[in-house]
Amino acid sequence: MRNEMRRILIGLILLSTSSGIGQNNSMENWTKNDKDQYSKLKKLANYIYKKEKSEISKDSLFENYIYFDNVLNDTVTKRREKRVAAFDTLFYYFRKTVDSIGVANMDAKPVRFYKNHKIYEPFDKEKSKHKTVGGEKMYAKDDNVFAYYRKEEPENPLGVLLFEPKSDKLGAWIMINQGGYKYFLTFSLL
Repeated sequence: MRNEMRRILIGLILLSTSSGIGQNNSMENWTKNDKDQYSKLKKLANYIYKKEKSEISKDSLFENYIYFDNVLNDTVTKRREKRVAAFDTLFYYFRKTVDSIGVANMDAKPVRFYKNHKIYEPFDKEKSKHKTVGGEKMYAKDDNVFAYYRKEEPENPLGVLLFEPKSDKLGAWIMINQGGYKYFLTFSLL
């Protein structure tokens, strides 16, 4: 009886240890920047999840989660007001994505882990067919970019998110395809 209990106890310890290792693999090969940006994304998703527009403070969004500094510091009042109004429309799509997937069902990881997936094409220098006037290949860098997905389908990312590298705040969540070249819609483009 004692030997049987000892075996069961050892088995449980081994099982819990191996399960713990598997959980840590999800952030294996992540940089400190990756982890900081992921943390910021999770906090943002929890902050906005299932809230009405009136319940979400823009001040809190801009101070803590979304990179909007260039717009807020714009000295041209009319342009700044136009961009702030555009933010409401564009942020609605991000909120609805989080609400429809659900915070518990949504996850993300750096897009570089999807190099063999179609979502990585805008970031692949080798596959880029577009060139600048000077002849350099046009592609988007994959630094500070996350792919988000439903937890039950991590192999099928739904979209990409761009983070501002110094503040780790979300900078863009819409990628535009213009003439086959894809780029992020940032507020400095509006």
